[in-house]
Amino acid sequence: MQDEAYVKILRESLEKKVELLNLISNENEIQSRVLSDPNATPDEFQATIDNKDKWITDISTLDNGFSAIFEKVKPLLENQKPKYRDEIARMKDLVRQITDLTTQVEKQEKENYLLAQQKFAGVRKQAQKIRKSQSAVSTYYKSMNGSGYDAQFLDSTN
Repeated sequence: MQDEAYVKILRESLEKKVELLNLISNENEIQSRVLSDPNATPDEFQATIDNKDKWITDISTLDNGFSAIFEKVKPLLENQKPKYRDEIARMKDLVRQITDLTTQVEKQEKENYLLAQQKFAGVRKQAQKIRKSQSAVSTYYKSMNGSGYDAQFLDSTN
């Protein structure tokens, strides 16, 4: 019975990984909308990063646990293939789903990276414009206030 429990844990681990990859894919879609929205705040973007970071950590933990259990169960699965045929078929299907989702997530990440580069380039341009405007205003006020004219010498009517 213990062996069957290990096989079940392997399958459940793969199912959980599919679930987490779907969450990451959905979060990537949200992140894409945030990066495309000129009114989006940095906090909205950071929230998507924080969510994905948590799920990626969970996937890493799952992968480590899966590897450890698989090493224990591998001989059993190889020696008793007929007994675990259905579980093996289900796990193969889950691995295919994981591969497809991983490819999809990688594609989304590349697209979001390009969107982020464009967004941050726009923010840098805005910051440069603001600095130039502030510099121009500062220069104007300095020239007006420190024009070199002394008010008492300008007023010749006294």
